[in-house]
Amino acid sequence: MENNALLQTICRALTLSEQDLCGLFQLCDRPLAAGPSAELLAECSNEQMRCVLEGLILSKRGPRQDGEPPSLDERDISNNEVLKKLRIAFNLQQDDMQMKFEKGGAKLSRGEFSGLFRKPGSKNFRACSDELLLQFLNGLQLQPDA
Repeated sequence: MENNALLQTICRALTLSEQDLCGLFQLCDRPLAAGPSAELLAECSNEQMRCVLEGLILSKRGPRQDGEPPSLDERDISNNEVLKKLRIAFNLQQDDMQMKFEKGGAKLSRGEFSGLFRKPGSKNFRACSDELLLQFLNGLQLQPDA
């Protein structure tokens, strides 16, 4: 999924304002001037997408215990990686995530679900499609607390 479309969907699902986005960047030591979110939503780099996801983790869970700063490289970010980072940020267990998928219109078996979080190249790895990620984000929007 394109980073800008993904960022727009995440902002809509989590009802993130411009101030919230600036705050997420601040948490990653990447200050963002107030007001450029339209520009960011139009042209979002891999580094900026990682910054938003890592900022969500930092805002919801706090800094890592080992003190390591988040990795904000320019590698392409996969849908599986986005799903994993959202799972970490919201501290979701398997049942919680499966409820979100169901609310979004996707029904996954336990095997299919666990395949989403395996390393690429693993025998049981399952790539997360754009549609599946959107269904999860819709479920997150429809059922934010559970």
